[in-house]
Amino acid sequence: MRLLILLFALLAVTVSTATPFKCGPKMCGPGQTCEFDCVTNQYQCVYKCDYVTVTQKVVSSWADNNGQIPYVQLEVTVTNHGPRVVKDVLMGTSGMNLKDGNAIWSVDRIGSDLSLPSYVSQLAVGQSHKFGYINKGTQAAYIYVKNVQLV
Repeated sequence: MRLLILLFALLAVTVSTATPFKCGPKMCGPGQTCEFDCVTNQYQCVYKCDYVTVTQKVVSSWADNNGQIPYVQLEVTVTNHGPRVVKDVLMGTSGMNLKDGNAIWSVDRIGSDLSLPSYVSQLAVGQSHKFGYINKGTQAAYIYVKNVQLV
């Protein structure tokens, strides 16, 4: 239960070491989401993305090297809460310290950011995509929606 509370706290706190990034003609700051609306053709930077959520669940935890190196395996669910289809979902990360190069799956890595894999071109309303990773230590990385395009 404590771990779940910790995970929710990590998701709620906007802590990022990222620098500002381009959002159309604007610049979004750390922890913000760049939303592009295909209908109005407008960009905006928001602190809370109501369309897409990222939730994490601990699957397993263990320690290697006689208990000296702890790891935690997480399942991440990215969900579109609507009311429109979304694509180009880009997620920023902080505190991601993967066990090794193969310790993340079903998601594409772009530097320190993550994007939905190429076989998931968009998420319909109510649709989710799951991916997983193994982090060094006892805590989940902070993962937040950095960019989303509304279709």
